[in-house]
Amino acid sequence: MPNPPARVAFNPNINPQFNPNINPKANVSVNPMFDPWINPQRNTCINPKINRSLDPLYTTSLNPTANSLLDPKQTSKFSGLRRWTPDSELIGYIVNTHNKAVLLLFAKDLEWTGFAVNNNRQGYNIFDLGGEWKSYLLKNAAGGLNEFNLEGDWVAFIM
Repeated sequence: MPNPPARVAFNPNINPQFNPNINPKANVSVNPMFDPWINPQRNTCINPKINRSLDPLYTTSLNPTANSLLDPKQTSKFSGLRRWTPDSELIGYIVNTHNKAVLLLFAKDLEWTGFAVNNNRQGYNIFDLGGEWKSYLLKNAAGGLNEFNLEGDWVAFIM
């Protein structure tokens, strides 16, 4: 299994505390609380409760319980992306779907925990399996994604 980049906590390409361009607390243009185009509560096109084609619970081709090709417990064909804490501890895996607008999130034990919907502005919004918006992903300067809670705190990165 690949390891995360060394010294992530001090890497300005990943850590938003050292790079205001990728920090939603410093750059409101990447913060969905201030930009209605990337906020699923204000933009129905990226809201899976309204646009059901983005919701794996309603679209079986995106649902890993109905489509075994998307379940990492049943197939080894997953995107290879991993989800890490800011301290570089593995917390889960990301599976790409045929719909490029939807990613599936799995815990370290390969249990399906949620899904992410593309916000059409270089990021994703993360929803739990009940369809509740929980966090969001923004591109970082290292070619991966940073995860932020709705308060804008950096909670994970994906590479």
